[in-house]
Amino acid sequence: MQLPASNGIVAASTAEIPPTGCFPVPNPGECFWQTQPHPKSNHRSTEQLPEHSDIVIIGAGYAGISTAYHIVKDHKDFNKSITILEARGVCSGATGRNGGHLRPDFYGHIPTYIDRAGARAGAEIAEFEIAHLPALKKVIEEEKIDCDFTLTRTIDVWCNGEAAAKAKATFDSVVAQKFEYMNDAIFYTGKEVEGVSAC
Repeated sequence: MQLPASNGIVAASTAEIPPTGCFPVPNPGECFWQTQPHPKSNHRSTEQLPEHSDIVIIGAGYAGISTAYHIVKDHKDFNKSITILEARGVCSGATGRNGGHLRPDFYGHIPTYIDRAGARAGAEIAEFEIAHLPALKKVIEEEKIDCDFTLTRTIDVWCNGEAAAKAKATFDSVVAQKFEYMNDAIFYTGKEVEGVSAC
C-alpha cells in the first residue's frame, strides 16, 4: 500500500514480504467497517521501496498517519523523505477495526501507569489521550475532511458483578488521585443505571 507521493512522502505495503512472526496473520477476519475500502486504502506511490529515507514510519494507522501529517504540516520548508511502511492497508489494523472510535482511557489502565511512573505520569497519559479529541476535530475542520465525525460522550457497561466491582475499584483509585479530568466521569451502579438511557 502506498499513499500518493507528496512532500517527499512515500508509503509502501509489506504485503509482498512473506509472513513471519513479526507480521500480521496472512488471512485476517474481515472487519465490517472496512467492507467498502477507501480508494487509497491499498495505494502504493512507488513501484519499489526507496533505498534511502530520512524518516521511516512503521504503520499507517492513527499514530503513523498523524506523525507524517504533523511532520509535514509543522515544517513548511520540509525537504526530507518520509517512508510509511504498512503491512496491509491504511488503517487496516486496530485503527480501522474499532469503527473509527477515538476514546480516551480515563481510568482503565491509568493505575498501571501510576504504579510504574507515579501519579503525575498517569494523569499526563490520560490528558494526552483526552487532548486527541479536540485536536482531531480541528484537523477534520481545517482539512475539510468529509467524514461522520461526532463528538459525544461514551459509556462502559459491565455485564457481571465481578467485572463491575473490579472496574469500580479501579475507578475509585483514580478518583482518589484527584485528577481534574475525572470530574467528567461518573460511575453508576444498581438502580442508578436504570435512569441512564444515553451518554
